[in-house]
Amino acid sequence: MRHEVKRIILLAGLPENLSFTSFRHCGLTEIGDADMTDREILAQSAQTTAKVLPRYVKKTMRQVANGARKHRAARTDGGQMSE
Repeated sequence: MRHEVKRIILLAGLPENLSFTSFRHCGLTEIGDADMTDREILAQSAQTTAKVLPRYVKKTMRQVANGARKHRAARTDGGQMSE
């Protein structure tokens, strides 16, 4: 499969450094940005363990912002702290 993808990349005139894993990394990072849980990402990607997710789901500012929003909501929920 790797060789076929490389052939298509070259025929399409895309950069030579692209590979099959380039597309997998991008897709899983996009899933990570969708605010999905690790279990949901595993279900979508057919990975068998969450240990591999950091390799494929790259950290983005969108994920950081979503995490901060959730953290703030958890702190202020139930009157624990004020915003």
